[in-house]
Amino acid sequence: MAKLLKPPRTGQGALLIARQSHPVAFEIRFVGSRGQMSAKGGVTGAPDAMRDAFKRGHARLELDDGQALEVAIVAHAEGSPTAYFDTHA
Repeated sequence: MAKLLKPPRTGQGALLIARQSHPVAFEIRFVGSRGQMSAKGGVTGAPDAMRDAFKRGHARLELDDGQALEVAIVAHAEGSPTAYFDTHA
């Protein structure tokens, strides 16, 4: 039987890159397996901030409910306002 996926959580938040906060919209999916929770998704903001986050490889994503996640920025196309991340929450 196919497993139904929950829709992604979306909202407004902030991406902290080298102690600088950048407003972003986020889309995130939480997935649990073997007692460990992981998250994958994307953030959309200023293209320069997304490029900086990708070059650094990591950032802190603050969600609109106050939760914060350390994320690894795994993909970004030059000039794009969107970057993609992966993490273990």
